[in-house]
Amino acid sequence: MVVTRKDDFCARIDRLGHRLRATFQMRVAMRGRRADDVAHQLLRALRGRIARRERAYQALLLKLERLDVRRRFEVMRARLAAVDGRLLTGVGRRMHGADARFRATAARLDSLSPLAVLGRGYAVCWNADRSAIVRDAATVESGGKVHVKLERGELDCTVD
Repeated sequence: MVVTRKDDFCARIDRLGHRLRATFQMRVAMRGRRADDVAHQLLRALRGRIARRERAYQALLLKLERLDVRRRFEVMRARLAAVDGRLLTGVGRRMHGADARFRATAARLDSLSPLAVLGRGYAVCWNADRSAIVRDAATVESGGKVHVKLERGELDCTVD
């Protein structure tokens, strides 16, 4: 078999074509892998950035909730209701104690009152112008005037 230059040339072109195709396919495959790597890195960077932004957003949202006036007023309203309840309980206890002390003092005062003595049947005798209580019969002359206070009523008397 005689190989001609034309056959040699065609075979060489075929080999170069195969090599070129193989090289081209290898370059395309390498570029594809590189594109996949770059796409993967880009996706990872985007996810990281989104995650950071989400954390920042959540932190700002938390700050905003802490500054929420309605929520703060609700907390204050609850605290005020609790303090109001304690205040009413304390005032009630103080009023009850004061009332008991007042009643005890009034009872003692009533027992020491000269009017209570009159209620037991005694009388208070005053001089005629009612400026002094008569404590001694010798201080009033016969025919002198005295004023006697009873539990119910008063008497103007003349001493015999």
